[in-house]
Amino acid sequence: MTNKPTILYVGRPIVFAHEAWARFERRFNILTYDCQSRSEVIQAFSEGGKYSKIDGIIRPNFSTNVLPPLDKELIGYLPSSCKIVSYCNHGYDGEDTLELERRGIWFCNGAGGATESTADVGLFLILATFRFTTFMELTLREKQTADWFNVEDACKESHEPGGKVLGIVGLGEIGAAVARRARAIGMEIHHFSRVKKPALEESLGNSVYHATIESLLEVSDCVLLACPHTPETHHILNMSTLKLMKRGSRVVNIARGKCIDEEALVEALEEGHISSAGLDVFHDEPVVNPRLLSNRRVTLLPHIAGNTLEADKKFEELAMENIEIFFLGDGKLLTPVNNVLA
Repeated sequence: MTNKPTILYVGRPIVFAHEAWARFERRFNILTYDCQSRSEVIQAFSEGGKYSKIDGIIRPNFSTNVLPPLDKELIGYLPSSCKIVSYCNHGYDGEDTLELERRGIWFCNGAGGATESTADVGLFLILATFRFTTFMELTLREKQTADWFNVEDACKESHEPGGKVLGIVGLGEIGAAVARRARAIGMEIHHFSRVKKPALEESLGNSVYHATIESLLEVSDCVLLACPHTPETHHILNMSTLKLMKRGSRVVNIARGKCIDEEALVEALEEGHISSAGLDVFHDEPVVNPRLLSNRRVTLLPHIAGNTLEADKKFEELAMENIEIFFLGDGKLLTPVNNVLA
């Protein structure tokens, strides 16, 4: 049918949400993204180009060949018919959502799709930093024996997280999900976010709100970053703020790599001011700082917190649902990042 909205599909073929895709495919004309360069993308979006009459863009999963970030220049080439961009990512670094809003284009992300899986990894990294599990495992593998005396000194420096203060930067869905898990092992929750959330704080055992990052850092035994990367949170942990933390405290990052000044973190780890760290994200991803790689008191993961079968299926479904709601439903998008109506 020629009156179906035309959607530019970016990414691999649907991997998990096959039932949702069968419905989606019936409702929309699908164009598959196949550009190899930014210049080719610009040509495709321009008048007469192969994507010049699209009504929306969807990226329901991760792929090596994706659209370049939608910056102000590239947005300028989007056809006037394009009214919505729906991506699976929770983060949207590099996407100029305000410029999209100015152009009357909604941007939806995958918020909520990976809340539980990311929070699971957050708790894992918290435990790893208190118990030096990476050091323990690497030593066992290197020595090829489970001889406790090889790790005796590290055991005497490890601690139980119960009764300790977990300071969460960003009490959104993921931060709150980590807090619930941490409470289950007896941790006391403190947090710093843009606004107080009294009902949520009460549900988390009266989590203590801090109006400044500085006051949070001063009392925390472990700081967990669960915030978006913005100009305000860029290098929120840096040489100055890390010095405010207790000697021997810990850092966990499941947010974005650029929220931490990695050189400052490395210095704090090597000097012993920070005893250990757990990182799922990195400043210059996929590059990892060599000094982090060589430090056995640091647990490193290749940005896998949000990637499970369940989470990936939710991402695919959510990206499709936002498009369907916009064109065929009541227009009340599930995960809008910007606000065209404003």
